[in-house]
Amino acid sequence: MGLIKEQIKELYKMHGGEKKAMDEVQGWFEKGSRKLVDKTLVGTSKPFKPGMIYVFKYMKPKLAEELPWWDKNPVVLALDPTDAKNDLGINLNLLPMKVRIELLDAVYTLSRAFIEKQKTGSTAENANLQKPIPKFTYDGAKKFLEKFGYEFAIRQYVPKLKTKQTVVAYERWSYIAICNLLQPGFNGPKIPINEQVLKKQFDEYKRSKLKKRTKK
Repeated sequence: MGLIKEQIKELYKMHGGEKKAMDEVQGWFEKGSRKLVDKTLVGTSKPFKPGMIYVFKYMKPKLAEELPWWDKNPVVLALDPTDAKNDLGINLNLLPMKVRIELLDAVYTLSRAFIEKQKTGSTAENANLQKPIPKFTYDGAKKFLEKFGYEFAIRQYVPKLKTKQTVVAYERWSYIAICNLLQPGFNGPKIPINEQVLKKQFDEYKRSKLKKRTKK
């Protein structure tokens, strides 16, 4: 069990269960994003830095008319972009909670020495000063992402269409992992989008990718 999983387990214990812990961290995010007085959640208009987590408003994507729905409030683990014009990353909202916990726990474990250094001295609990994870690129992480199905949630974002963007300090990865921040936007008839629907779509995606690999 990595540090993120340990911290989440402690949050559940501290607040008397999963539901109460989720409510508590939801309150942390809503208050922090509104007042921006907590340096673990800092406003920024800068492009994504790979390995950092961003939360922002994305009210209408460039190709919204071609989408049945989209996420108006993405929570993105940034990747080094392959297209310099757009920001790229894994929208954690599109992964089932257990899956995004696994992802953040794995990424933290792989880069633990670097991240722990960012949590000391002047950069401690200050998302604005903490440095991004070195060499956290899509190409470098591709095999890892494909193997576990995380590619399902990779999205590109047009910088000028993002608003109210905040960056999350490493100290709060465990918080953001259990926050429910999905806000679907729709084009045409409204369709239900929730964790159960996303889990089904994620599982179907993994099965289809596995079939393709076994046929090779």
